[in-house]
Amino acid sequence: GGRTAMWRRARRALVDRADAWALRLRAWDRRCLATIAGQPRLKRLSKVFIAFTYFGDGYLWLAVLGGLSVLGTSLDRRRSLVMVLVTVLNVATFRLSKRVTKRVRPDTEAALALRFRYLDSYSFPSGHATTSFGMAYMLSHFYPLWPVQAAAFAAAGLIAFSRVYVGEHYPSDVLTGAALGVAVAALLVPPLSAWLLP
Repeated sequence: GGRTAMWRRARRALVDRADAWALRLRAWDRRCLATIAGQPRLKRLSKVFIAFTYFGDGYLWLAVLGGLSVLGTSLDRRRSLVMVLVTVLNVATFRLSKRVTKRVRPDTEAALALRFRYLDSYSFPSGHATTSFGMAYMLSHFYPLWPVQAAAFAAAGLIAFSRVYVGEHYPSDVLTGAALGVAVAALLVPPLSAWLLP
């Protein structure tokens, strides 16, 4: 009886802490979203951010992979295949995560204006950030030149930030998506490279 009561108290305390942490995270998310939406300097770059949110639909990375496949060597084509396979698994991972968490997207003016674009109703984690940072990691891994690395991560960062700017994601959605994309890529690139690359 005593041990059961002690276990219940410990579990209740753990749940209370998790709830408090979740509330603090939600409040931080909303503050950041409001701060970004209210920045007049950022509004001057609205067209740039909207362009990057569209690029993040896959067009930018498809162009990169297409260029490597058509203009590159046989090694570039094999590397492109590795990147495609990892990206497919990244898509599967973030879609599964969204189904589990079921976090509703932000309800902002910017989000309402773009709502017709939604592929789904859930926001956690950001699919754009997941796939973009996964691609940035792989491009940096396969082509370890600072201009490539800087361009890849700058593009991924702009895509991720644009998702917050247009009101489709909370900051924690894109931060988690970025970490997830890099983690999946870092985990899968070595075995896939050993299998597919000469």
